[in-house]
Amino acid sequence: MQLDFLTAAMPPDVWTLPAELASVDRLLGDPSILAPLLSKLDPVRGRPSVPAAQVLRLFYLKERYQLSDRDLIQEVSDSFHWRRFCHFGVADRLPHPTTLTYWPRRLGSEGVAAINRAVTARLQAEKIIRGRRLRMDSTVIEADIHHPTDSGLIADGIRRVTRVARQLGATLEGASVPIRDRARAIKHRILAIGKVLRRRTGEAVAEVRRITEELARIGEAQGRAIAQLVDSAKQQITVLDQSRARRVAQVEQALQDLQTVIRQSRAATDGERIADRVVSLADPDARPINKGKLGQPVQFGYKVQIIEAEDGFVTGYTVSMGNPPDTDALGPALDQHRAHFGAIRTSSRPTGATTVRQINAIVAIAALKRSPSRNAVRNRPPAWPRNGVPPFAGRNAGAPAVKARLAG
Repeated sequence: MQLDFLTAAMPPDVWTLPAELASVDRLLGDPSILAPLLSKLDPVRGRPSVPAAQVLRLFYLKERYQLSDRDLIQEVSDSFHWRRFCHFGVADRLPHPTTLTYWPRRLGSEGVAAINRAVTARLQAEKIIRGRRLRMDSTVIEADIHHPTDSGLIADGIRRVTRVARQLGATLEGASVPIRDRARAIKHRILAIGKVLRRRTGEAVAEVRRITEELARIGEAQGRAIAQLVDSAKQQITVLDQSRARRVAQVEQALQDLQTVIRQSRAATDGERIADRVVSLADPDARPINKGKLGQPVQFGYKVQIIEAEDGFVTGYTVSMGNPPDTDALGPALDQHRAHFGAIRTSSRPTGATTVRQINAIVAIAALKRSPSRNAVRNRPPAWPRNGVPPFAGRNAGAPAVKARLAG
């Protein structure tokens, strides 16, 4: 980067980057790492965007120091070193914090994965990692949601569908279907549930279920009224009216989500098992995950499988809904690792990495557990040596460290 006049006029100690930032700056200057961001920019349409090189460096500082978007822009504005690292001059105006919110949506999961693959390829080319070992671990990334309850989800669904229906009704011409405000009715029943739960008696559970059913009936009545509004809106929408069509789609999605949480509530009252339970309307892909922790047996969010090479470098990851078995991810993880690095070095010595022999043993045992003849092999000894280490033993700091960075 060429320095501007004001920056070049300052003493060298002010704008010379520290060793860490200088090395990261050289790494992020690789065109293959910038390619996923550049592919999301249209050279003709839209307003001029923040350069991809600056966005990528801002993302690095955000994750490296666990800063919010607003705090990051403030820190970059106050630091000469960070301005230099992000390719901003002393007099340059920094982007608005919301710019950092829009860019992850532009990239998507595939764009982030492409950047990770490019960084891994660069590290392999410089022989920093050789991929001779593979270690896989899983953790749960909790979603940013409040603790889910049936009554709370129904209340959230009624509020949401009422809000988007009123926005749709404001765009319609002529008399529209009136939408009642159910806020007071919802509030009274939520407060009633709180009072009932203070009793700490066996009758409190039945009383809570009864009040929750009242909320469900309010939601059904609100849903019927809003369905009439949607039918009226569809009659007025033309083919080219995309704005109203999007609003209708939002209302229909909100109605569907409200019906889903009402069905869940009634299934829980009847004692039925709910296979794919929705725990949030704001984050509908989050799921309850039971990892067996003593302090927090059930977490709400996503399961992340982390693939590491030697020295703890993360070379790949997968994000899954729900709690799929870890053994199901071993095969794709091996294929991904071999595609990057080739064969994995095996070893009979006790190490912190999982060898190919141990991975094959895990896959074989998982297949036997799923087979009809599993009773015949239940007492078979494990395939890995007893004087060795069990799978996934050794240095277990990878997943907690990644989890701490992502949760921040």
